[in-house]
Amino acid sequence: MVALRNGLRVRVVEAGPLTGQPVMLIHGWGACAYTFRYALSALAGDGKRVLSFDMRGHGLSDKPVGRLLYTTPTLLDDLRQLLDDCGLAQTDLVGHSLGGAIALRFAVAHPALVRRLVLAAPVGLTSVPLRRIARLLAPRFTERFARYLPPRWLTGFLLRGAYGDPRRVSEETIDQYWAPSQFPGYYRAVRTLLAKFAWDPVLPNELESLQSRTLVILGGSDRLIRDAESAARRIPLSTVLHRRSGTSGYRGVSDGVQSSHRAVS
Repeated sequence: MVALRNGLRVRVVEAGPLTGQPVMLIHGWGACAYTFRYALSALAGDGKRVLSFDMRGHGLSDKPVGRLLYTTPTLLDDLRQLLDDCGLAQTDLVGHSLGGAIALRFAVAHPALVRRLVLAAPVGLTSVPLRRIARLLAPRFTERFARYLPPRWLTGFLLRGAYGDPRRVSEETIDQYWAPSQFPGYYRAVRTLLAKFAWDPVLPNELESLQSRTLVILGGSDRLIRDAESAARRIPLSTVLHRRSGTSGYRGVSDGVQSSHRAVS
């Protein structure tokens, strides 16, 4: 647990040698550092100093109450303070979904702190219409029933819809994602993020200002991040891997890597 200068206590998971090239992994909305359980060991095995953390309101990190405590500047400042606390003058950033938006906006705001950037099915390149639907399905008055939400069966249902291969969703996986949702403040925090975080696309001139070498991974069957390829190609030093629906690999890539909101693992 790391105590940031702003008083927030953040759970950090770290692996690999302290002298390795640092890589910071940022999870998506409603998730936690468990998302990167495979990437942590793989990157550490490659000699990287790899870190992931539960963003505020998620996992084992603090869940402060207040609608202005879950804005985009606040989350970006959390990341900046965490890098300072970990002694990282520069790092590679890997962000998935909402974490992709945080990584992307952080690289725009702090170019000197980001060496390389990986955006997997990232928010911030295109509009996310389902976010508005989610807000309608979870109005503010539901916060008074937060201690009953979400049930375990709902977590399992959402995970099986998010994985490219639902058979990979084990009972342990469901437990690891469901358990943090039972902490007081979780439901209020993730719902507040729907309203207060900047889910809109980053401006074209901001994309064009990026200085980091960037890898963007998009999935053809992704139900949330769609039509993002043209925006991704605005990034000057970018490589875009876009898996087409019904194909066994990415366009121009032969390794068949899978990554999207339907193939996160």
